[in-house]
Amino acid sequence: MGSEETDTVAQEIMTALDNLILAEKRARLQVSALEERQYALATTFRMVKEMEVDNAIEEALAGFGFGYYTIDDDAELWISEEHGLMVFLSFTAPDGRYYNYRIVAFDVVGEDGEEGA
Repeated sequence: MGSEETDTVAQEIMTALDNLILAEKRARLQVSALEERQYALATTFRMVKEMEVDNAIEEALAGFGFGYYTIDDDAELWISEEHGLMVFLSFTAPDGRYYNYRIVAFDVVGEDGEEGA
C-alpha cells in the first residue's frame, strides 16, 4: 500500500479515536453529575457508555482490517499488515478511563529480510 493511502487511513483512525475520547470525557462528566443525585443510575450509565466506546473502537479498527492482540490487562495492539500500521491503545483505571494511543507505520518484511509486496 502506498504512503499516501497509509497516511489517509492513519488520519481517519486518529479522527475516529479522538472523537471517541471526547465522547468518553463527556460521558464521564455526565456520570459525575448523576452520581450526586442517583448513584445506581450513574453506575448503569457508566457501564453502558464503556461498552459503547469499546464496541466503537473495535468496529473502527476492524473495519480497516486491523487484527487485535492483547498486550496486558491495560493495553491493546491492533495491527494491519495491509496498511502497514499498528495502533497501540492503553487504558488507565476502570473508574476514570483514559485512552492513550499511538499509531505507528511499519514496513512488512518477508522472512528472508526482503520487503513484501
